[in-house]
Amino acid sequence: MLGMLVSESLWSGHVWWEVPNLLGSTFYGTRVLHSGAGLSILAGIALHFVITGTLGGLFGLACGGIHQRGRLVLLGVLAAVGWYNIANATFWPRVNPWVPFASPRPATIFSHVLLGACLGYMGQRQKASIAASARHVEPPPMEHSSLSPAEPADAPAKPTTDALE
Repeated sequence: MLGMLVSESLWSGHVWWEVPNLLGSTFYGTRVLHSGAGLSILAGIALHFVITGTLGGLFGLACGGIHQRGRLVLLGVLAAVGWYNIANATFWPRVNPWVPFASPRPATIFSHVLLGACLGYMGQRQKASIAASARHVEPPPMEHSSLSPAEPADAPAKPTTDALE
């Protein structure tokens, strides 16, 4: 998402840190919108990772049992675009009203669609790799025992000849 938003900023002739700086204004105030690159960019990137990571975790919990890839990708797109709409209506006006106002609208919507598609695709991919690794699990090695496989475990132990008396 950030790569797409940075690319859109550069394409439209703005500085590359436009969107991360906008998100960083949540912590540093609107004064950073007029300043150059600074720590607000790192804060904005961190905020973006926290929000998208939380959305991804909640999506995994809600849709973890779905096995059809197409349905999972569609639900991922719906979840991400739904988050975009809910965030612009309730979350951002309370936290940082500049985000829905100043973010590049078409690129932001498309980046959320891309996030949702990746959520759905990665969810199916992770399930497949976990299932594949579960099929190739070898049984644990047997512990070394002085009993032969034909002897039952409760049979009396045979005396050994190498014991010193």
